[in-house]
Formats: sequence, C-alpha cells, structure tokens
Amino acid sequence: MLSSILRRPLLNATRTARRSASTSSSSASNPTSTFRRNLRLLTGATTISAVSYYIGALYPPEIAHLLSPRAAPPPLHPDDPAAISHIAELEEQLNHLPPLEAHRARDDKDEWYETRPYINLPEERRVNSLTAGTLKGPGKLAIPPLVRARYDAKENWVFIHVGRALCGHEGVIHGGLLATLLDETLARVALLNLPEKVGVTANLNINYKAPTRADQFIVIKVKLDEAQGRKSRVSGTVEDMAGNVLVEANALFVQPRYAKLLNSTAVRHMLGEPSHSKEPITPGTAAPVPVKLPGGAQTLVDSKA
Repeated sequence: MLSSILRRPLLNATRTARRSASTSSSSASNPTSTFRRNLRLLTGATTISAVSYYIGALYPPEIAHLLSPRAAPPPLHPDDPAAISHIAELEEQLNHLPPLEAHRARDDKDEWYETRPYINLPEERRVNSLTAGTLKGPGKLAIPPLVRARYDAKENWVFIHVGRALCGHEGVIHGGLLATLLDETLARVALLNLPEKVGVTANLNINYKAPTRADQFIVIKVKLDEAQGRKSRVSGTVEDMAGNVLVEANALFVQPRYAKLLNSTAVRHMLGEPSHSKEPITPGTAAPVPVKLPGGAQTLVDSKA
C-alpha cells in the first residue's frame, strides 16, 4: 500500500515531463507556423490601427476637436473682397436659419417685431463701443445681431454669428465674450421694462453648460422675470441652431436715481425700440428698408425702430 502511494507522485512527474518535452518538440519542429501566426497578428493590428487613424482623421470625434483643435487663419481685412463676400454669405444664412424661419411662422408672429440695434448706433459712438465697434468685423461679430422681440418687451430672441477670432481655447468662444453678449441681450429686455429705459447691471449670474463652438450662429433667448419700480429681473439662455443649451444666465438691472435727468431717446434708438404700432415687421408690409452693412452687403431693417 505504501509503495503504491509513493509511486503516484513519481508517475505524475514523469507524465508532466513527457508532455513538456512533447510540446517543446512540437514547437521546435514547427517554427514556420509560429512565425506565420505572429505575422498574422502583427498584420491585423497594423491594419486596424491604420483604418482607425484614417477614419479618425476624416471624421474626428468631438473630443478630438477640443483636445487638438485646428488653428484658423487670422481674420480678413474688412476691405478684402473675400471679407465682403463672407459678410454677404452670413447675411444670407442668417435669414434662412431654421429657428428664425420657424419663429417668423409662429401663430403669434404679429406680436413680434425685428430690429438690428447696432445699425442704429451713430458712428461717433460706435468707435468706442466694444460689441458694435471694437469687436465688429470678419472673424469676430461680422454682422449686426438680428433681434426678434415682443411688442410688450417681455421677451427677445437675438441671433448672433460668433467668429473664430473670439476664442479663448482655439475653436471655442471665450466665456468672457459670452458674458458680454448676455449682459447686452439681457439688458435690452430689462431696460425696456424700466420707467426711464435706463439701467445698470447690478448682478449677472452665468452657468456654462457646454462649449460654444466658434464660427456658428447662436440664439440668445431672453425673458422678463419681474419688473418692479426701478428693478428688472431677467433670465436667458445661449443656444445653438440645434436647440442645445450652451449657457444659462439671470441678471438684475437697476435704474439709477438720476435717470429722470437723462434723455432716454438715444438709448431707445440704440435698442431698436419700435413705435407702438402692432403691424408685423415682415418684408413688404411694415416698411423694413435696405440698410448697407460693412463691406457693401445689404439687409432689411425696421424703419420705425
């Protein structure tokens, strides 16, 4: 019995040694098959890598644009024929934006009017204006914003094109620039609901939800939350043309105590406030007139603004 127990480990060790020797002999006797197998693995890995690279180059994922953006050329000079053509193309695109066309066709369209406030700004004031002057031009704010606003001044939709020269990170619009645009667009609704149409920003709260890509149209939707005495509270969002919310904001605007001493006519004119007529602002009906834009392009502007 004892001898049987002692023999078992010896037999197992012998069998293991034989299998190892057999495997080694098989591997040694088939070096060609091993080489072919390794070659197939290497070829497959190389093919997959090459295909992935070219697909990624042709259709790079969103994160690739953010991590490794492609540098853009500098903005064109305003007098460059290419810049003039670019501005004309943007004007054409603006008037055919799906969200704008859909808004113009709404059932309540007669309660809204359109205006281009920056066009109403006199040149002597434009030169010292950040958004209407300094940031105006190809690659920046190439065309004046288009505002669709309710006659009761409770809501605005502002369509703006933001160029690549307004970036913080390459290809992504600077957050400070978006704050500036929000401050101005929120102010338009807030000021028109103050007694003297004059006010200052008391606070502005911003939440950035997603990167705002450069060289695209955005729409800033603003609504009045509360108007009480010398205070107006407003809120708004920055959205792309697909309806994705990029930024959310709310603000408080306060009318200074000395506002009654000021002439608010110029402010109302700059804001593009219309007369109290309820006529819809559509081409051929309520007298939009051609206005020459920088570079020679033309657009339609409400003549009553």
